[in-house]
Amino acid sequence: MTNVFSSKSENHIIKDERFLYPDFVPQRIPFREQEISEMVFCLKPSTQGKKPENIFISGPPGIGKTVTSKFVLNELEEYSDRVKCIYINCFELNSYNSIMAKLTNSAGYPVPMRGLSTEELFERFVAVIKSKRIVPVIVFDESEQLLKKEDTKKLLYDLSRLNDQFKIFAGLVFISNDNLFLSFLDERIRSSLNASVIKFEKYSCLQLKEILRDRAKFVFFDNVLDDDVIALCAAHASKTGDARIAIYYLLKSARIAEKENSKKVLIKHVRSSFQEEKIIKFEIMENLSDSEKKVLEIISKKELTSRDLYTILESQLAERTIRKIVSDLEQKGIIETIDLREGKFVTRVIKKKIN
Repeated sequence: MTNVFSSKSENHIIKDERFLYPDFVPQRIPFREQEISEMVFCLKPSTQGKKPENIFISGPPGIGKTVTSKFVLNELEEYSDRVKCIYINCFELNSYNSIMAKLTNSAGYPVPMRGLSTEELFERFVAVIKSKRIVPVIVFDESEQLLKKEDTKKLLYDLSRLNDQFKIFAGLVFISNDNLFLSFLDERIRSSLNASVIKFEKYSCLQLKEILRDRAKFVFFDNVLDDDVIALCAAHASKTGDARIAIYYLLKSARIAEKENSKKVLIKHVRSSFQEEKIIKFEIMENLSDSEKKVLEIISKKELTSRDLYTILESQLAERTIRKIVSDLEQKGIIETIDLREGKFVTRVIKKKIN
């Protein structure tokens, strides 16, 4: 009996799809030269055994914050053996112990993920950094997750005091979709961090096309993309400026084409990938909690500032709960928040994205 996985298509379109995976870090990051330059300026003192500047990187999803940071970390470690770069995804590791265990293990001191107290883990981390005389540069991606628990707030405080208490010149980099992340920090932590802010802007349609062309050279065999495929993927994703969405459409379209045993990726395959996205969004909307639906119902009527939303819901939900709901809805791509500066003050406007 023939194995169900053994069937092969006659036409091959995809040569190496890894270049379209979300965790792929290209050798060139187009349109982020200025942001890279700013990060290099902040982190370069670490290569001389000095104190680097802490950094806060903000902006909407899919605009290159993570991939740019990973690119800079790779370059930094290649340039200097004084520095140890450690990347933490705060959705995956979101407790004091799990993060400290990852930091300590990455620094070269094996510790178990469980079984040690927070004090023991922190002491071992300090010990290995001092013994090896390295400068740790730690990136916290999705860093707003650190504000949801008391133990991770304590972690932020402990790490922010490494220089003052232990003469360890650590560099801390925080990546968040929430432009107000720093303002939610305890005043003592914010003062100790004194982070430089680097804001990433959305990609334009032309920039998204260039990014897709860069990746496509390595992904596909010659002459397998119809003329307007890349342009259509870029145009659809340009509504949000999200490169990950554009890249996803291109990969999904190619897989659909291969499934149909087509010789080329055609416009119809791209449009099919858009249809699948609508199904996914419908499922997301159907599985919202009652509180999320309540918040979304209010936002759907008109754009609101965060303060207006808190005022409407203050008798039903705590402000911290509302902030979390807004953050979760934004992560799911259902709403978007825009920070507007009015003099010395910043007002956050919340509006619905999915119809």
